[in-house]
Amino acid sequence: MILLNRLKSVESLDDLNDVKELGDSILRKEKRRALLTLLAIAEEIDNEEIMESIEKLSGYVAKSKG
Repeated sequence: MILLNRLKSVESLDDLNDVKELGDSILRKEKRRALLTLLAIAEEIDNEEIMESIEKLSGYVAKSKG
């Protein structure tokens, strides 16, 4: 909702820097939440292979936000 309201108030492209930062922040939070959910599921079913894959993916996400 905050992002949508901010987009409506933009008068020029120069005003979009803070919108990009807000969007990036929201995506980082969602990626982290998704990874934590996957990790909890893998731990619950005690699947080491899935847990290792999630750890690798976590490293990739951390590098991509760099």
